[in-house]
Amino acid sequence: MKCQTPGCTAEHEAGAISHTVVYRERTVTIHNVPASVCPDCGDMVITEETTVYLGELLRRKSRGKGTAFAYEA
Repeated sequence: MKCQTPGCTAEHEAGAISHTVVYRERTVTIHNVPASVCPDCGDMVITEETTVYLGELLRRKSRGKGTAFAYEA
């Protein structure tokens, strides 16, 4: 996928990122989230399917005390 950042002409590459969100008044970091990443500017894109899965993962894991966990697909 071509990068959408103005002035950047690179192509996104498949990769994994750490994604941090605030959920139920807690900051939670999810490691190894699949994403498309631009090697030039660092722009990141997460698919809608991944976003839905992250929501489900947060609901399941939010009952625990941890604030960081791995993406488990």
